[in-house]
Amino acid sequence: MSADPDEQPVLEIRDLVTRFYTDEGTVKAVDGSSFDLYEGETLGIVGESGSGKSVTALSMLQLVDSPGRIERGSVRYRGDDLLEKSETEMRSIRGNDIAMMFQDPMTSLNPVFTVGDQISRVIKTHQDVSDAAARERTIELMADVGIPEPTSRVDNYPHQFSGGMRQRALLAMAISCEPDVLIADEPTTALDVTIETQIFNVLDELQEKYGMSIILITHDLGVVAGTCDRVAVAYGGRVVERAGVDVLFENPRHPYTRGLMRSIPRLTDDTDRLTPVEGDVPNLTDLPSGCSFHPRCPHATAECESYDPELREVEPGREAACLHARGYDLSPSAIETETERAEADGGGPTAPATDGGASQ
Repeated sequence: MSADPDEQPVLEIRDLVTRFYTDEGTVKAVDGSSFDLYEGETLGIVGESGSGKSVTALSMLQLVDSPGRIERGSVRYRGDDLLEKSETEMRSIRGNDIAMMFQDPMTSLNPVFTVGDQISRVIKTHQDVSDAAARERTIELMADVGIPEPTSRVDNYPHQFSGGMRQRALLAMAISCEPDVLIADEPTTALDVTIETQIFNVLDELQEKYGMSIILITHDLGVVAGTCDRVAVAYGGRVVERAGVDVLFENPRHPYTRGLMRSIPRLTDDTDRLTPVEGDVPNLTDLPSGCSFHPRCPHATAECESYDPELREVEPGREAACLHARGYDLSPSAIETETERAEADGGGPTAPATDGGASQ
């Protein structure tokens, strides 16, 4: 589904900043990230490793451990700021209203308890049900996510499950209380393409059944194209472009997004080599001045080295944090000149204006 601009988001993340204080320096893991999640949609957050995707998700649920610290920003779930909640309040929200499916099932599942016990515990934590009712619900959930013979597999231990089955068990655990929002952090890591497709098919079915909104964190643009409604592209700890999935793939505006697109192999391309994004992901303890992408950007100008662009609307339904998003000059001098010209003509500014709710 596509987001209705008049609809209130389920989740609103604004200017989220998370730092890790280490002996090597301060890691700016999340550096002013902003995005929305709407009812019933799937939002993809895509970017290279080290772009702050997973830490953003952990920050949203107050799951950042020392030496990390959430410095500022807001995470509003249906109007309430989660960053102002106590740990006791967050325990009732995690798993019940907002659930997270982590990358590695072997580190997320306890090897000394059966899979069924672990799913049942989540249910009993948030619901006043008997052991028998929790077990029955667990078997239903295991069937929902495609685990064969759930009545017998419910008593299996994690090591008795294949990688794909463990991932399905994690998904069953995540949806056990029918959450409003599911955050899936690289849910098909290390799975082959066939199993990956099966997992995403199950996610689609569960989203339709339970009416969940989903945040899908991934580095795979192919997955984003096939499963998401909208996309937020992350780089250097923040979102640098947001748009509907079709719009983004048809005409990306941020140079980093265009670089990611060029690195995807296509059946129609007659070439022996892919085109990589030149350079390295920035060191989050020592981000470049100005636009953090400028050392890798083929279109960078002198102004890019000194001015850090905000996420701005460059056309309806699309935002980009680039001074020179294709078709626009978003440099401060250009915006000031355009504003002065418009005011002299008696009208408002015609250059894209900052969206106060979306700026970083």
